[in-house]
Amino acid sequence: MKSHINVVGAAIVKDGKILALRRSYGDEQVIHKFEFVGGKVEEGETPEEALIRECKEELSLDIKVRDLLNTINYDYPKTSVTLSVYFVEPLSDYELKVHDEESWIDCDKLDANLWAPADRFFLASLKNGYTNTRIAENEDDFAIIKRLADEIMHEAFDASSPEGQVDYMINLFLSPKAIKKNISEKEYTYKILYLNGEAAGFFAYCPAKFFHASYTEGTFVSKIYIKKFARGKRLTSKLFASISRPVYLSVKKDNLNAINIYKHYGFKILNSVKQDIGGGFFMDDFIMILNK
Repeated sequence: MKSHINVVGAAIVKDGKILALRRSYGDEQVIHKFEFVGGKVEEGETPEEALIRECKEELSLDIKVRDLLNTINYDYPKTSVTLSVYFVEPLSDYELKVHDEESWIDCDKLDANLWAPADRFFLASLKNGYTNTRIAENEDDFAIIKRLADEIMHEAFDASSPEGQVDYMINLFLSPKAIKKNISEKEYTYKILYLNGEAAGFFAYCPAKFFHASYTEGTFVSKIYIKKFARGKRLTSKLFASISRPVYLSVKKDNLNAINIYKHYGFKILNSVKQDIGGGFFMDDFIMILNK
């Protein structure tokens, strides 16, 4: 009768790429194959505890365990395994201690033939993109939103905005203080988007009446920011499908790419508004609407 072991693995994703590791020794079915960092769950350990220990032993890496990707059973010639793979958040730098090679591979380009037999069962989910959202509720969440805003907004708007405006807008609208005020006073919801365990963007929306008194129904979407690697995954479509219609949003008049994307979703230009936001800066936007 085959022995059976419970095993855990860590899916570590950064900028849409997953950390793949190889050893030059071991069972012939796994030698020179990519694998997730991880190992056996010892007696008395939870899977999460085992994963924290294994990441420390194999990579000198501190982690926070996030969502379970999946659990599968697999029979090797001499051993059967139950393998659970979790998304994890790195909390430190890492170094190879038991592996000989590392590679950061685009999740879209994962090749099952290069992976250990049990590990390859998780690749389809990673290629398709495992998505979930979490409502921002605490200081850690607000810090994630601020970090995402810093990266995405500078990339998107620096070239078309006066010097200093992007930082001014981030501090004005997306500081923890501003977020908490919007939640308490305007019933805002902030959702962090995760793609393959990685914070990849965020949404912010509120009842439309808080944007303009005449909008008595529906939802105003004030922020939709998604990192490049996570675009094209129908994430924005899912947002629009989940909130009350009509949906209103504002978009810079010179952002033709975004305007055309919203038109593709069915939005139409309703009117325009130029707003003095202080600091010598203005927002010159179209208001767009997606009807029922």
